[in-house]
Amino acid sequence: MEAIERAVFDKITACCKDGGYAIIDGEEFADALPDGERRAAGEIEGALKKLQGKGYIDLKYARGGTYCVAALKTQITEPAQPEKREPSPTVIEVKEKLNLFAAGLYALAAFLGGAAGSAVICAIFAAV
Repeated sequence: MEAIERAVFDKITACCKDGGYAIIDGEEFADALPDGERRAAGEIEGALKKLQGKGYIDLKYARGGTYCVAALKTQITEPAQPEKREPSPTVIEVKEKLNLFAAGLYALAAFLGGAAGSAVICAIFAAV
């Protein structure tokens, strides 16, 4: 959430401690912004609309830089980040591992077959 939205929400919750509506001037919102930043009225109205859209505030009216607002929630809660899990191996990954193992076995069998064939031929020529 942006800093301007948080500052506007904090100002609204400070003014609406009783749980009702409060009439707040645009200058009060501008004074509540961090580090004395001055923002255009359009940015404050944009932040109010975002907060209303997310269900944090109720905006009754906005006329001439005066706003009638109520805080629907007491604090801003960021959505929880889903827990990242290690993906289980897929069928394709398992088959790739099996194929690699099978290729190794074929190479070993070919090597041993060649060695055995050479040994037989050497034995035949040695006997002759």
